[in-house]
Amino acid sequence: MESRKALWAGYLGMTFFGISFLTLGSILPSLRESLGLDMAQASTLAGVLPFGVLLGSIIFGPWCDRYGYKLPFQTAAALVILGMTGLVHFRTMPWLVVCILLIGTGGGMLNGASDAIVADASDDRKRSSNLSILGVFYGMGAIFMPLLLGVFDRVPYTVILRYVSFILFIAFVYFSIIRFPAEKAKQRISLKDGLALVKKPVLLFFSFILFFQSALEGLCSNWIPTYLQDVPLYGLSSQRSLFVLMFVVIGITVSRIILSFVLLKFAPHKVLWIFLGISALGFVSLALGLPPMMATFFIGFGLGATFPIIVSYIGQEFKNLSGTAIGMALVIALAGNTLLNSLVGFLSIRVFPLYLLGVWALMTLLYGIMLKVEGKSILKLK
Repeated sequence: MESRKALWAGYLGMTFFGISFLTLGSILPSLRESLGLDMAQASTLAGVLPFGVLLGSIIFGPWCDRYGYKLPFQTAAALVILGMTGLVHFRTMPWLVVCILLIGTGGGMLNGASDAIVADASDDRKRSSNLSILGVFYGMGAIFMPLLLGVFDRVPYTVILRYVSFILFIAFVYFSIIRFPAEKAKQRISLKDGLALVKKPVLLFFSFILFFQSALEGLCSNWIPTYLQDVPLYGLSSQRSLFVLMFVVIGITVSRIILSFVLLKFAPHKVLWIFLGISALGFVSLALGLPPMMATFFIGFGLGATFPIIVSYIGQEFKNLSGTAIGMALVIALAGNTLLNSLVGFLSIRVFPLYLLGVWALMTLLYGIMLKVEGKSILKLK
């Protein structure tokens, strides 16, 4: 039976992961201007955030499985509040690094714990659908911070961070008063337990699909504006290219709204093939110089299906240690994001869409192999 309060804890947690993940990028221009940061210092701060998210993704799984969800959710919210409050008051580089690390770690914990609790609190029939709804809340959070700063462009970022921190404190209170599902592992989770999960072929298949999926999401967010500005096919202004980038997030959000209904009626493994095809259409459109808003919307729409469907499969296949299993998959996914993004620096930006198609092809091939090798197991999952 579904726990509505627990589901809403997951939705609220994912909203604030979206906010925390976009906070640095949204305020970095203001930070550089007000504190006189150079590019090296700004790059350092930008590198600390994904490290914190990775750290939070490692921590949350065994903690949730062993001790339940309440304390991890409370701790994650507290870390993000402390980090945002610190950005309001601190002006020196070491303290800014600490603040961004706290935001990243808390955000990583919220991301993983929200995925895990929605997977645990959902009926088997509704798990994929509810995880798609979870992605909608991430989209709302991701758009919230840049939209807020854009609308109130004359208000200092420190004032906006104070209000966002207060709203997150309300979320902390909600996490403190509701009842979460009980812990699953009565005994302490050992390294041996974790290694046993790593040896599961199906978990490795799921994790490396997310390895490529996370890379595609990161590549699109980080490099599409540069591509649109630098290649003769488009040659857009900086402001225009950032506006077009929003259509990736809009596409993902619309995709997950539709998925929340579609996955109640159709088999997830079949639905995913359709959305993979739509994302490929978006990459091809980008390479051919077709209208950029159309191309980026198709890209986001197609990419929107992979995470909720694959995380749903992990949550159902590893119910007894879902937090740990999802945590491992997210760590591998973040590694893919970091690794494949770093390789772009060795390529000409003109071949960027072909690089996206190459990563997509590897992910799609792996998905096809997984269905062939683990087909009987996968087809049983809803």
